[in-house]
Amino acid sequence: MKFEIIDTHAIYQRLLATEDAAAREARFTDALVTPFTGLVNIMGGGDGLTTFKGWGMSPDQFAGDARALMTDIIDALAAHDAWTQAAAALDEGWAAFAKYADRIPRIPVEHIVFALVIADMRAFPAGQRYAGFGAIPGYIMTSYGESDPASIAHIKGATAHELHHNILASVSPERSMIAAVGNYIVAEGLAESFARERYGDEVVGYYVTAFDEARLDETRALIGGALDISDFGAIRGYIFGDSIAEQFGLPKQGIPAYAGYAIGYKVVQQYLARTGQTVVEATFVPADQIIAESGFFA
Repeated sequence: MKFEIIDTHAIYQRLLATEDAAAREARFTDALVTPFTGLVNIMGGGDGLTTFKGWGMSPDQFAGDARALMTDIIDALAAHDAWTQAAAALDEGWAAFAKYADRIPRIPVEHIVFALVIADMRAFPAGQRYAGFGAIPGYIMTSYGESDPASIAHIKGATAHELHHNILASVSPERSMIAAVGNYIVAEGLAESFARERYGDEVVGYYVTAFDEARLDETRALIGGALDISDFGAIRGYIFGDSIAEQFGLPKQGIPAYAGYAIGYKVVQQYLARTGQTVVEATFVPADQIIAESGFFA
């Protein structure tokens, strides 16, 4: 596997230095949007700039009052060698699957396009500090919206998480994360467990560690009773919790923030403990089997 790593560090420096708005937009489109044209088309097509704006990225990040925040985040990422660390996480993550390469047939090209990006996360689910996208084979983004060193320290774990999504979607396209609540929580649990297996407990994300354990029993019951729900709007409510449900006008279910991530992680960790498998091995196991054999909802 080859990774086409977009050098966003250099691109961002050039965008900050481009004063003319039209030239800045053209440079942004050519350097950032164009490499992800395939992803934009899969996500519905249309104007790539508009799609990127919906993802919290636009040429406006490099002008006016937004420049200071962009400069701050760029400098913080550079100080932590984030671009090098992200690239290393891709190589190390893929190496973990090396002996299973013949079972990963659906990466659509001989390379995966990757970018470490800076996004305006104010419209994202509440409390989101860093994020990513890797659920469509061939494309991965790891994104940051703040310069907090504690968040940037998760760069390798966050990137490994998204790489696992890419691999899982290639191995089992019928197990689409958005097919049902059960599929989604297992996909997130596998991805975060993969990050932990590579880099230790310290990279486990806020969407797992911030879960209120006092609400475990009630949350287990709520999500356990919704595993087969397949409406995407409803699925999001169970994964991200009531905060995003309210944001998107969905009914509240009494779900804590990011509970789907935390419960999925617990399911997978319990499955691994019971079976003695690695996350790589569990990647090839159906989601419903992982749920059943974990005994988490029993």
